Amino acid sequence: MRSRHASHTQRRRLTLSLLGNWLLLFCPIPIGPMRRRLAGGVNQQGDLEFYSHPNFVCCCHVIWIGWLATVAGIYNEHAAEFAMWPLPVNWLNGLWLVAVILTLLVSGLKFDRIACGFLLAGTIIVVLLAVVLENLTRLSIRGLGWGWLRNIPLQLSWGVPCLTSLILGVVFVAVATWQSLNDRWILPSVGSYIEHVNFQQRDRSIARGAKSFIACFDCLLRRYLLFGYGDIEVRSATGNTIVDRIEGVFFATWHAERMKRRLAITDVSFNAAEAEHEEEEVESLG
Repeated sequence: MRSRHASHTQRRRLTLSLLGNWLLLFCPIPIGPMRRRLAGGVNQQGDLEFYSHPNFVCCCHVIWIGWLATVAGIYNEHAAEFAMWPLPVNWLNGLWLVAVILTLLVSGLKFDRIACGFLLAGTIIVVLLAVVLENLTRLSIRGLGWGWLRNIPLQLSWGVPCLTSLILGVVFVAVATWQSLNDRWILPSVGSYIEHVNFQQRDRSIARGAKSFIACFDCLLRRYLLFGYGDIEVRSATGNTIVDRIEGVFFATWHAERMKRRLAITDVSFNAAEAEHEEEEVESLG
């Protein structure tokens, strides 16, 4: 009976999660009402819930910008019939291509602080060289480069970003639903441990103790482009030993600080209760 009830609960949770996550098809970013779906939060029982996500979430900007380009393309096809102002669809197509390029880069490469420093330094050097060459040759190199970029035809049909956003969006909804059930972390409001839930089964736990929670970011571009997407390292009190690692968390810094505060309060309450119990024992012996 218990296994049958658990199976029914899992199916019900899967159905509700899938239905609720369909909004992610058009807005796959953790802002507003979608933040709870992707980044988790405090539930009705006061427990802190959050999810681990794979690198596939890097394509979130490709999806929603693709929908914007699709709407603009469809609008412009009928704007002339009703004498309406056209939308800058070429700019949206260019923004969508930039999102695609950045997604490919952050999916395959990790831009840490050193790499970002070299990238910034290289950009500054190229700009300075262009300025120097302009002064020496009196040619508008930057103007020529910008004019060349502006002359590149970006007149994509709205079907390209539409089909791309549709396929990636459906997969995104499936991945988000799966992760919310199969890779969910819970910090109970009452208790001193963190549990990893896999389809209602608790398969991992991090007990209370002298531990520190540190948000770490292997890629700074992911951190700033993907809403604080990073990992949470569980370390010993000295900080030298990594006890566990929670990977792929949106707003990793916020969750790490929340866990620090909760477990610190739990440790204080536990120590106070233990001291009170010792006092009672001393009084009874006396």
